[in-house]
Amino acid sequence: MKISADGGALCIKGNFHFGNYTFTQGLIEAIGKYDTKNEYTVYSFCKKPDWLKIKKKLHYKILKPAVFWLSTRVSIEEMSHRKDIFLALNQAIPFSTKSKIISFSHGLSFYFYPQFYPDSYLVLKDLLEPMTKRSKFIVVPSRRVKTEMSKLFPKYKNFKILNYGIPNDMTVFSPVKRKKFFLFVGMNHRIKNINFIVKVFKEFKENNRRKDYKLFLVGNLQDFEDKENGVFVFSDINREAIRKLYSEAAAYLTASYYESFNFPVLEALAQNCPVIGLEGAVIPEFTKFVSTAKNSKDFMQKMVDVSQGRIKMKQRDELFKRFSWKKYVTKLKELY
Repeated sequence: MKISADGGALCIKGNFHFGNYTFTQGLIEAIGKYDTKNEYTVYSFCKKPDWLKIKKKLHYKILKPAVFWLSTRVSIEEMSHRKDIFLALNQAIPFSTKSKIISFSHGLSFYFYPQFYPDSYLVLKDLLEPMTKRSKFIVVPSRRVKTEMSKLFPKYKNFKILNYGIPNDMTVFSPVKRKKFFLFVGMNHRIKNINFIVKVFKEFKENNRRKDYKLFLVGNLQDFEDKENGVFVFSDINREAIRKLYSEAAAYLTASYYESFNFPVLEALAQNCPVIGLEGAVIPEFTKFVSTAKNSKDFMQKMVDVSQGRIKMKQRDELFKRFSWKKYVTKLKELY
C-alpha cells in the first residue's frame, strides 16, 4: 500500500519538542523500523530533521507554501498523487483526498478547559466533527480519550486505543543513585498547572529536614524560577541530559488539569523514576505505575514518602512490554 502522513508537527520551532512532535517522531521512526512492506510519504513544510532516515519505502516530501498548507497544498498533492491511506497524525484532515483516512486524536484538553486555549479553542473544536464524518478509524492514545470522544460522538463506533511507545532515546537506562531533587519536564502552558507544583514544593521544603531538596523545571519556564527557594529552570538542555535527570531525580511531578497521555511520565518511568501525579494528570493505563494524589495535601505526603524511601519504581520490564512502538505499528497496520 501507498500511505501518506501529515508530518507538519515536525516543523514546530523552539528548543523543546513535546506532545505532537514526540508522537510524530516516535511513529515515523517505528514505521521505518517495523513496517518494510508498505510505502510511506511524510508530508511537511520544513527541512527534514536529522533523526529521520530516508529509506526505500519511507520518503519525506516538502510541500510549499506553508500558508493554508493542509487544507490546500496537501489536498493538491493528495489529488495529483493518489495514495491508499492518509494518516492524519495531528487531528486535521486535508480538504480533498481520495485516500482512506485514519485520524489521530491527541485528547480534549481544549474542550474541557477552553479558558486555557483562548486563541485555538474554536479551531481545535471545529476539527472534531469533520474527523468523525470522514475518518474510517480514529486512533486515540488512552481509554480516557476514547470514553470522552464516545460520549461526544455516540454514533461513531470506530475509535481505536493505541498506547504510545517509549521514545527511543529513553530506552537506555543506567542505574544511579537518586539525588535530592524533584523534576518536571514540559511546556509553559496553563493546562500543566505548574504553579501547583511550585507551591507544594515550597511547602515541602518548610521542614528543615527537607531544606536541601530542589525542584528542577525543564522547558521554557523561566517565569517560575526562584533560586532562593530551590526552584531552578533548565531552558537549554538536550535529550540525553534530560534522560540523566530522569534517572537521578527523587521523583517526577505532574499536576496537569488534563492529560490524554503524558509522554514525560512515560519517559520518567522508563528511567525507573518514581512519579507523583494529580488524578487529572494520570491516564488509567498509568495508574498502576504512578503514585496518584487527590489534592495538595496528599501530593505533598507522597513527596515526603519519596524522600523517606517509601516509594520506588520497580516495574520497568512490565512498562516496556505495555508501551511499545513495535506493538503500536503492528496494531496500526491491522487498520489498513
